Amino acid sequence: MFWHESQVLKGVRYATRRASLSGRLELLNKVRELVLRNEFLKNGEPAEQLEASMADAMVQRLYLEWGLAEINGLNIDGQPATTEMLIEKGPETLTDEIITSVQAELGLSEEERKNS
Repeated sequence: MFWHESQVLKGVRYATRRASLSGRLELLNKVRELVLRNEFLKNGEPAEQLEASMADAMVQRLYLEWGLAEINGLNIDGQPATTEMLIEKGPETLTDEIITSVQAELGLSEEERKNS
């Protein structure tokens, strides 16, 4: 695990998982499937574009579920935050920050980050 001090919420720390080759390949394969499908849908009708937006959110959820190992210093509804609570009710600025950290841990380039 690698600990990070949140830049968007003072007092919050979170740990991201260190990627093994196997784990990285498994996650990137799941993400790739969604991204390829999204590229097709983004150019379609409004309903397809909405579906692409939903798939984008699913990619973000995958990164959080896979990469966030622990979070400290954040309470949601009076309880210490968990990954699931963060996804359901947490501040989006923090989830964005964590996703960026996970992507960096995976060694994704800026272009790969834009596509996911």
